[in-house]
Amino acid sequence: MAGQQFGGWTVTSGSVDLTTDWVDAEGRQSLDLNGSGDGAVARSLPAQLLTTYKVTFAVAGNPEGSPTVKSGKATVNGQEVDTFTFSIAGKNNFSMGWVYRSFYFTNLLSASSVLQFAGTSGSAWGAVIDDVKVESCLLILCPASAATVNRIS
Repeated sequence: MAGQQFGGWTVTSGSVDLTTDWVDAEGRQSLDLNGSGDGAVARSLPAQLLTTYKVTFAVAGNPEGSPTVKSGKATVNGQEVDTFTFSIAGKNNFSMGWVYRSFYFTNLLSASSVLQFAGTSGSAWGAVIDDVKVESCLLILCPASAATVNRIS
């Protein structure tokens, strides 16, 4: 429920399910972004001015209900920086089919940034995330895949 906190994250809307019901990408639990419906979690990240950050996370889908294609999005300071979908066709609790995604953003003006993940599947069985990592890199030293960087004010 909104306001609930765990591991540095806060539920900011709707509800989410922190669960051990299936094989995780890493560790012993993962997060279904849809509890009883679309939910969202956020955390504040200390950020340096004019620094680029790489966010990497694993995504799968709750295989226990419809829709077949789960969806979600990531925002930084309210600006959408990534949308993702995941099909659960052929997946189950023991073979989730985790896929790693990443995106970059550059912090321009703030001493902190708020990273949020939200479910957009519209049901009680949503996109599932795990193993979220945030790393900083100098733009000139970031990998070539950082060519499209989200500039966050």
